[in-house]
Amino acid sequence: MNYHPWTEEDDDDSFVRLLKLPKELDAKSYMLTKGVLVSSWFPSDVVFDFAPNGGIKPGDSVRNVLGLHIVSEKLRGILASSAGARFEFLPVKLRNHKKKVVPEPYYLANLLDVVACVDRERSVFTVNELFKDRLRDFEKLVLDPGKLGPDTKLFRLGENTELVIVREDQARAILQAGCTGMKFMPMEDYGAELRLKDNYDL
Repeated sequence: MNYHPWTEEDDDDSFVRLLKLPKELDAKSYMLTKGVLVSSWFPSDVVFDFAPNGGIKPGDSVRNVLGLHIVSEKLRGILASSAGARFEFLPVKLRNHKKKVVPEPYYLANLLDVVACVDRERSVFTVNELFKDRLRDFEKLVLDPGKLGPDTKLFRLGENTELVIVREDQARAILQAGCTGMKFMPMEDYGAELRLKDNYDL
């Protein structure tokens, strides 16, 4: 079964983009992408503002530069019922360009399942200088299927926990439900922009 990195829909500028982290989250924002429980300290009234020059459609997966997965009620339901993964769904609010709160419910989907499964022999990456078990700047990402269980459909990559990986059947279920805002990239395309940069340097 194929796996896909969960990335943003980048072809439709009508979708909202979030650029700024609410100040209430500043002090502990690094914990939001680690796959650890955060509900004990997560504020109850967090508001994310639309980027001033962005689109107006939130989508089911709200585009952002913060490394977060902010999802609609519909997408929350799909993830909770069919992904077979552990989540915290933390209520958040979205505020539009007119400073009005969007009435539809949204959640920060904090995925708790973390699997370290990079095939280091076949992948191309940079090792974090301080933490040697953490990898970044993938030019090529290959997973080791022997480290993935038969029921593993959605997880954070252990070597880079900001990156969420989705099994193809789960990705298909999300898209067939009509969810918007995300793209499930072919694994072989992940990091292509870095490979192109290397070619430009020749």
